[in-house]
Amino acid sequence: MMNACINLLSARTKCLPSCLKSLWDHWNYRYNYPVYVHYFDDIYDDPSLRKEIKEFSQCDVRFLSIPYEIPEGIPEEELFYNRKDLWYVNSGQFTIARKGFLHMNKFFNNLYGYPNTEFEKYDYMLSIDDEAIFLKEVPYDFFEVIKGRPEPCGAIKVTDPHSKKPHQGVFDTRVGMIEFVLDHIKQNNLEPKCDFIKELCQPKSTNDLFNFFHSNLIVADSWVFKTSMFTTPEWKQWSDAVNKSGGIYRYRWGDCELNYLFLLIYYGEGPYDFKTVDEGYHDQGGLRHIENYAPSVKN
Repeated sequence: MMNACINLLSARTKCLPSCLKSLWDHWNYRYNYPVYVHYFDDIYDDPSLRKEIKEFSQCDVRFLSIPYEIPEGIPEEELFYNRKDLWYVNSGQFTIARKGFLHMNKFFNNLYGYPNTEFEKYDYMLSIDDEAIFLKEVPYDFFEVIKGRPEPCGAIKVTDPHSKKPHQGVFDTRVGMIEFVLDHIKQNNLEPKCDFIKELCQPKSTNDLFNFFHSNLIVADSWVFKTSMFTTPEWKQWSDAVNKSGGIYRYRWGDCELNYLFLLIYYGEGPYDFKTVDEGYHDQGGLRHIENYAPSVKN
């Protein structure tokens, strides 16, 4: 067995037991990798609830409550849910009731070393959602596969915009991202290592730049990391810049785009594509019918 763990940030108490049970039945029963269920506030503080989930799922579940706060220097009016000029917000799909989603994005973009986590103990990490479900026996160990790969990480689902075109909601959660990438490359004198980033850096009109970026940016979700990636100077440079920009709280930037852009800029290629979703082993929203949007934070 590899020195590895599984990571979830959970608020969907109705989904989590079935998610973990499917994880055990279709994959983790062979390895018994520890499963860290991180949560905000006191959602999983109840000992009886923890006991029921552990017994039902059969997993080695370790519950850890983690802190959250809005970073200093970001006024309330600049938080994403107050940006009424954006369709995604103005349509009522992202209100203050989903404030916890912004804290979630911060967590996923700052996993390694996040307060009250234990990822530093492990060489590998699989990160999945609590609304996801494994559908059938996965015939490989994610960690053994990524260990033998040159990429620093892999993903269970990789989405090409040519097969699934981004919509307005996607555009509204990438505001400022192009400018951030170009400025980050310029400020740090980085040499683009892939054609997409090289082309992105070429002079273009605002409209052409927008179309090129959104029409060609591949994204990924549900990650398998070599945790050594998080200790590199490259990651620290990138992560610090993302945090300093405030894009996670101002524009709801997510790890799907940010991690992929990091890999393209610093490594010249995306993550290893496990194709786990495409091949029918995993459904990322398979339990959403039980509990849709995750409950928000108390604060």
